[in-house]
Amino acid sequence: SARQEGWETGDRRAMNRLYHVPLSPFCRKVRLTLAEKKIEVELVEERYWEPSPDFLSRNPAGKVPILKMGTRVSESQAICEFIEEQTPDPPLMPKGAEGRYEVRRLCAWFDDKFHNEVTSKLLYERVNKKVTGQGYPDSKNVKLGSTRIKYHLDYMAWLLDQRRWLAGDAMTLADFTAAATSATFRPARL
Repeated sequence: SARQEGWETGDRRAMNRLYHVPLSPFCRKVRLTLAEKKIEVELVEERYWEPSPDFLSRNPAGKVPILKMGTRVSESQAICEFIEEQTPDPPLMPKGAEGRYEVRRLCAWFDDKFHNEVTSKLLYERVNKKVTGQGYPDSKNVKLGSTRIKYHLDYMAWLLDQRRWLAGDAMTLADFTAAATSATFRPARL
């Protein structure tokens, strides 16, 4: 009912709910964006590896994060851009098309390339397999992720030699995506 969802209480926090996994870089990116925009949310930890019918009704893809903020939105980049459009201040996307392209390109870099080459090989092997009961880390994947990380860190350093922030002269969603990904290094024991 609307009352259970917090719609009639007048409590803005109860109206906004983020279904997430604390260690997920995708969920962390959304939490960083929400915090920067000063949007309060109720955090609901979701065990995506044990999908309930309620969870699958929120996102049939069986993935987190899922944000309920007036409407239900999934996929971290889409959520962050939705938040940016709903709450434009402080801005996390440049005004011009070229700047917006560069932010999206870098977000995709971290969400796809970095994730597939590093995060999935280190965090998922060393932490997620244990948490989800999927067995022990595959040492080949851990070694591969450990060797690939240097390439990505060198690329980030090169970008930062050229500009103040990853995508230009102001902090953007690209910086939050990189920060969310980098924050997984500690749980993965890097």
